[in-house]
Amino acid sequence: MLTEQLSDFLYEVRYDSLPSKAVDNAKLYLEDLLGVAAAGSVQPQGGIWRSYFAAGDGQQEATAWNSGLERLSCEHAAALNAACAHVMDMDDVHNASITHLGAVTIPAALAVGQKLHRSGREVLAAIAAGYEIGARVGEAINPGSYHYWHTTGVVGALCSAVAAGKLMGLDREKLLHAIGSAGTQAAGLWQFLEDGAMSKTLHTANGTLCGLRSARLAALGVTAAEDILAGDRGLLGAMTPDNHPEALTRALSWENCALLTNSLKPYACCRHTHAADYCAQLLRGEHRLEPEHITRIVDHTYQVAVNTVDNPEPSTPYGYKFSGQYCTAAMLVYGHLGESAFTPEATSDPRVRRLMDKITLVCDPELEASYQADRNRWAHRLEVTLEDGRVLTRQVEYPYGDFNNPFTWAYEHEKFHTLADGVLGPDRVAALVERLPHLEELDDINRLFEGL
Repeated sequence: MLTEQLSDFLYEVRYDSLPSKAVDNAKLYLEDLLGVAAAGSVQPQGGIWRSYFAAGDGQQEATAWNSGLERLSCEHAAALNAACAHVMDMDDVHNASITHLGAVTIPAALAVGQKLHRSGREVLAAIAAGYEIGARVGEAINPGSYHYWHTTGVVGALCSAVAAGKLMGLDREKLLHAIGSAGTQAAGLWQFLEDGAMSKTLHTANGTLCGLRSARLAALGVTAAEDILAGDRGLLGAMTPDNHPEALTRALSWENCALLTNSLKPYACCRHTHAADYCAQLLRGEHRLEPEHITRIVDHTYQVAVNTVDNPEPSTPYGYKFSGQYCTAAMLVYGHLGESAFTPEATSDPRVRRLMDKITLVCDPELEASYQADRNRWAHRLEVTLEDGRVLTRQVEYPYGDFNNPFTWAYEHEKFHTLADGVLGPDRVAALVERLPHLEELDDINRLFEGL
């Protein structure tokens, strides 16, 4: 059974199984998510989630990544952090599976690791395992499932269950049952985008909770379907008839694991816009573009991007983050796509609104073929026509933050400070910046937050 083969592979992983680059990336993604979640915790959604999960919680098992670094129960801390990590749309994304793996893996791994006093090495191995199952299941169901199903919600319980199960020391059979229980709770529909609703963060919080409970139930002896992923009535078939079960076990090796093909986000918006955003940023800098001199922009890209971000008239906060027209226009006007580019004042700027009306997204046969050949290649080509008749063109296949064009530690530290200084305080952030690159040296993961 394919589910069992994958589960056995995940059961065997240890810190020493991982290439040094995978370890380094896991630490980088952890720092990134801490910053993104801290920033998300002070947004309106973050406040709602804190009210829900912190109310009446007297346990002190794990750290919530907010201004107080308060201690909550393992499950509540993990779910709160998972929700806050997905608020800003700046958390990491795995291109080929179209999945935000960090938000549903790292909160569970850190919370369980803190509760059980696991070492940094054990937590890093658990993160690797959680990322791996999420990436492989996402690749097995996409792009066929993507019209209806938010992949992060679908795989969230699986990532969380595997990360938790590894740290809990589940045996081979119980880890398989944890996966079975997690898989039967797959969820997460895209309909929330039509209303600009908050369900996206519910998907990460719920997936994390379901995964933690699946691992706990397996530890207690609750059994589950042993081929929940590829069975005749399993997850892959339920998500889409166009599924790819071979992706679950293809080339199983930590030398080509998901930690090596994961991307980070410099912009606070949907990753399907980022190559266009980077094109706009480069053209703006190279040609000193003035928006009022632009008469037309054609954004050539692949079909999944058109389906997801061709939104010329957004009307909600999420809508602007999922609008290729808005993101390109805002980059050309403001020169950045940080959270301040998505405030009501920024989104109503008449300069941006006028430019949006001049932008068209089209599926380009060449870029669609490129995407189909390599699902990691989320390319855009901007053609910008100026009032003097010139046409400026720029194509980007791998925007900054892509694993083919990765963040440096220096840039990640800068991003962390930018997002978290105002929440955690610059001294706390500086201490975490010192500790995170040496996570594998911690004998107890609680030392990461010790004294903060």
